[in-house]
Amino acid sequence: MTLRRSINAYAYIAFPVAILTVFSLAPTVLGFALSFFQWDGGGAPVFVGLRNFQALLDDHRFGPALINTLVYVIASVPPAVLIAFLLAVAVHAKWFRGKALVRTLLFMPTIVSIVAIGFVWRWVLDDQTGLLNWVLSPVYSILGVTDRPDWLNEGRWPMVWVIIISVWRNIGFCLVLYLAALASVDDALYEAAELDGAGRWSCVRHVTWPQVAPMTVFLIVTGVISALQVFDIVFVMSGRQVGPNVSVLNYEIYNQFKGGQLGYAAAIGVVIFIITALATAGQLGLSARRQRAGSTRTAAAKVVERVHA
Repeated sequence: MTLRRSINAYAYIAFPVAILTVFSLAPTVLGFALSFFQWDGGGAPVFVGLRNFQALLDDHRFGPALINTLVYVIASVPPAVLIAFLLAVAVHAKWFRGKALVRTLLFMPTIVSIVAIGFVWRWVLDDQTGLLNWVLSPVYSILGVTDRPDWLNEGRWPMVWVIIISVWRNIGFCLVLYLAALASVDDALYEAAELDGAGRWSCVRHVTWPQVAPMTVFLIVTGVISALQVFDIVFVMSGRQVGPNVSVLNYEIYNQFKGGQLGYAAAIGVVIFIITALATAGQLGLSARRQRAGSTRTAAAKVVERVHA
């Protein structure tokens, strides 16, 4: 009977393991291997060792793309998580009305195609016929501005708008998960804090935020992983002419693949993988350290201690 259960268990997980191996593990291993070769997609690959990685240091496009990617991660993930948390606290409150409507409206950008979102925002931000410049035209007239800002091509504005759109799109996803986490917070913790004289903001800061910390870690880790792979919104918003001020690592991979430099593109992919692994390990390690530091105290004791602090 035990042997049969073991066979059934292995059969149950065989299919998902096979899917992960074929579509995730195998491409990752092959990508690492390809980074040590020069190959244009035809003929036999030529082994070049670390030459592709050395070429990255001399590539004038790689540095700006790396910086833009890191700026995008730092400027888009934490604000989306924080804003979603504050909105979730407000929506979860007993006095809030229309929770279902607000959840739906905020979550809708998450399920809409990123291509559709990009094209709509390109129309909004167009310097000649865009909605934003049309709305701001009275302000331009008062200030005597004759040249309308080119939001999609001028200076750092393209990256700023990519970040703003990404934050706006990701808030709904984070909000829904935070609401699920808030539903599991014990009301006794709030009652203990209120009896100790804590106000509404103190309860949010010292009770709610620590109690949803695991969800925060999850959202930050997954958000960082997703942000490091950004490509679609940059590609659509820039109209296939991505400038150095908004170029990201995945766009450089796209360019290298398009030019037949598959080994060089794989080397950039390895860099993204290493950054992702380091960022994820750092965040999980920091979270684990905090959990170990607070594991000896009860939840109620933590609340009283925070309120009195």
